[in-house]
Amino acid sequence: MQTSTSLTEMKELVEGQLNTYSRGLVLGLLGLNGVAVALILFGLVMMRRKDFGRRRALGASRQLIVELLLTQTGALAATGVACGLAAATGSLLLSGDPLPGVKFCIALGVVAWSTTVVSALVPAIVASQRDPIHELRVP
Repeated sequence: MQTSTSLTEMKELVEGQLNTYSRGLVLGLLGLNGVAVALILFGLVMMRRKDFGRRRALGASRQLIVELLLTQTGALAATGVACGLAAATGSLLLSGDPLPGVKFCIALGVVAWSTTVVSALVPAIVASQRDPIHELRVP
């Protein structure tokens, strides 16, 4: 049995396009994830500004505030990655679709976690730069 050359070329073309679109989709979703995390964390920082002001007034350094927010975000992101991978694997098993490789899952989890922590850096720095006296002042 032989495969025609045109069919082989068509298969390679479709596979190449699918790889390109899949890569673009993953990068786009990671970018949107980063923007969403930054906006949500910035809103949380604004809601908790008096808490950060108290911490700074009691002697917490700016670096400690940044580390606190990044640690909280990293722990939540790790939980989200684990739940997401478990849900996706369960969904693929139930539908009978093939599972991606373990390396792919680990790489995607690490990239998603890293994107989340990096996008949380700017709101964390903003929280650490707030003046404690200004934040503790009663309006």
